[in-house]
Amino acid sequence: MSEQGNSRYAAIGAAVVVVMLVGAAVAVIVAMGANSTNASDFEVVIAPGTAALADAGQDIDFFPPGFTMRVGQTLVIRNLDNTTANIGPFTVGPGETLTKQFTEPGVIEGYCSYVDGDRTFFEVVS
Repeated sequence: MSEQGNSRYAAIGAAVVVVMLVGAAVAVIVAMGANSTNASDFEVVIAPGTAALADAGQDIDFFPPGFTMRVGQTLVIRNLDNTTANIGPFTVGPGETLTKQFTEPGVIEGYCSYVDGDRTFFEVVS
């Protein structure tokens, strides 16, 4: 195998590790928020290179498929990638942060731009 081929696999492997670590950190943040009474504990971070990994066929798993928030809590989505992200009904440009406080109960759902056909949803309760 050429040196260029080895470098490409090493870069992809390193990127996969970064995404896995960010996914674990996000899971911890979301879990902390689920047990908190603070209004802004739900944060999702889209790591640099996430879109490239998704385009390469990697499994991207940074947003939980379903969780519960309370009215008054705030969801923060930080896009550190260089591509616009669509997560559920929310669009977050490269380098942007979306902050959404929920004022009434309901189910929020939509699709994730990183995974074809991947439905994202969560419930806001009183």
